[in-house]
Amino acid sequence: MKFDEVQKQVAGIPYINPRNAEKLYDFIIDNNVKNVLELGIAHGTASCYIAAALEEKLEGELVCVDLLEANELFSPSAEELLARTKLLKNVKIVREKTGYNWFLRNEIKANTDGYTCLPKYDLCIIDGPKNWTIDGAAFFMVDKLLKKDGWIIFDDYAWSYASAGKKGNDSTDGITHRKLSEDELNTPQIREVFQLLVMQHPNYGNFKIHGEGDWAWAQKTGGGMEKTVNIEYNVTYNTLVARAFAILNKVFKFRRI
Repeated sequence: MKFDEVQKQVAGIPYINPRNAEKLYDFIIDNNVKNVLELGIAHGTASCYIAAALEEKLEGELVCVDLLEANELFSPSAEELLARTKLLKNVKIVREKTGYNWFLRNEIKANTDGYTCLPKYDLCIIDGPKNWTIDGAAFFMVDKLLKKDGWIIFDDYAWSYASAGKKGNDSTDGITHRKLSEDELNTPQIREVFQLLVMQHPNYGNFKIHGEGDWAWAQKTGGGMEKTVNIEYNVTYNTLVARAFAILNKVFKFRRI
């Protein structure tokens, strides 16, 4: 299915940024991506873009994983949205009681031969609780299942529990905000996973941070390559100048005269 068509069919349904949707769709079309793992799916809007791209390529499968209870929390559910768009045939949806890390355990076990886990995915998207403990562990498990030259994407790079609290939420995906320290509340935990675990991992490089879309990408290069980081912002010239001035103002403390 073409991008414009799927965009029309899922219009108004959260939670994927339009530019992220286009980047993701084009990336799958333009690269050797056949087997995709999506951890955390909500309404399944991103799932539709992935499934549409795979359908357009006439190959591949998407495996989506989320909580059992999420099926009732989101309307439409991922199952309903994928069925509505007629994209369900190349998608496998797995519902777990406690979260996607137990699914990853099962995948590692099922794909283990002797003492080696055989990788199977070309792309993995992690868009779950945005928690250091859960998603930090998920990265190391996904690494075992990700093929060399495959990619991993983290959503909500700059999100924090404090930002969710400002919107009136007192818990996020089972994590009660008041039980967290001030540091845990205010620190973007996916950013910490990405910078302290992924970027420091010897087998990962080609890092991309999309500031406007709040996504971070990393490629499993296998090591031996210079690590690079590309930071992208899709902004107007005036906005860029305003941001640059704000940064300079913090550094040099300009005064109006």
